[in-house]
Amino acid sequence: MINITNIKGISNSYPEEIEGTNEWYSCREGTVEYCDLYEAQEIFNNDGFFKGMNYHLIHYPDGEVHSPFQIQGNVYVEKPIWNNGIFNFLVVDFHEKLIKIKKYIPEKQKLEVITELSLSEVEDCYNLKLETTPLTLGRSGNDGFYEIVWPEKKKIAIGKTETVLFRDGDRLHLSEWYEDPEYHENVIVRNIQTGEIIEKSEGYLRRLPNNVYWKI
Repeated sequence: MINITNIKGISNSYPEEIEGTNEWYSCREGTVEYCDLYEAQEIFNNDGFFKGMNYHLIHYPDGEVHSPFQIQGNVYVEKPIWNNGIFNFLVVDFHEKLIKIKKYIPEKQKLEVITELSLSEVEDCYNLKLETTPLTLGRSGNDGFYEIVWPEKKKIAIGKTETVLFRDGDRLHLSEWYEDPEYHENVIVRNIQTGEIIEKSEGYLRRLPNNVYWKI
């Protein structure tokens, strides 16, 4: 028999898997069609107002909804990342010109601010993203560099088609795509201090629960 659980408090949003856990899903809430963080910043810069973007959490299997945030004008809440039992959120307040990195502890239903940065420190929000571990705010594809914004400031030269997958201490794992003539991907591991390539092999990485990764 199929068991259908009615999820209350969320409408018109499809639950998405959160990499690294099999217990939680996220649902987007916004009063406009989906846009990424950079597009939201452009809307605010052009119109002087952004209607807001937010995410809810749904626990499996009970379907309990957690809503750490309420939808708020000029505030963009990025999709959460799972970080060893807690959630981390990247929150940008365009009106206040602030970037906030927050953590949410599901068991306590507690939301805390880890740090606040001035939006002027990053110039724009292009490709800004939280990575683990340790927790890092950075961006790929910034003129051929991976840029670390927080907790340190650093630029690492990477290939034009490389995108960061995750950080594991001083090892930065990236995906590189190429066509020769068909589409392929490589997994590249770089030293985050020097940018030197430590490993490179053809394939894909998939993040699973409990810090397990499949390489295919």
